[in-house]
Amino acid sequence: MLFSEVILAAASVRPKGYMKVTLAPALGWWAPYLARHATDPLPPTILYLAVTPVDIRLFSKPGLSVPFEIGRWKRGSYQASIAESALSLKIDLELERLGRVRLFSGKDVRPVVDMVLQGAAGPVAPAT
Repeated sequence: MLFSEVILAAASVRPKGYMKVTLAPALGWWAPYLARHATDPLPPTILYLAVTPVDIRLFSKPGLSVPFEIGRWKRGSYQASIAESALSLKIDLELERLGRVRLFSGKDVRPVVDMVLQGAAGPVAPAT
């Protein structure tokens, strides 16, 4: 059974480096060198961030494939912060096993991001 809890909200997000991966084919034979680890530790696909009453979950769905769960983190076991720009949201998450990841989304998913922030243990510490 894929979902044992009710999903309260979900949003489509992009990992940091996704635009580089998307535009890489235009660079010809340089593409593999420039986009090799652009989205590490996340896969170079659109991701789905889901919020349940007890945890947050991150899913990936590669093209022409079945969706799979990257991981789930209980409320209070992760740190999250958000930076808002004119057109998008930057979501920083500190997750067990993945470390620090940055996700980008449109401003229309702000309610979902607010739910993620409410379940966080605190803000992500600034990078040193």
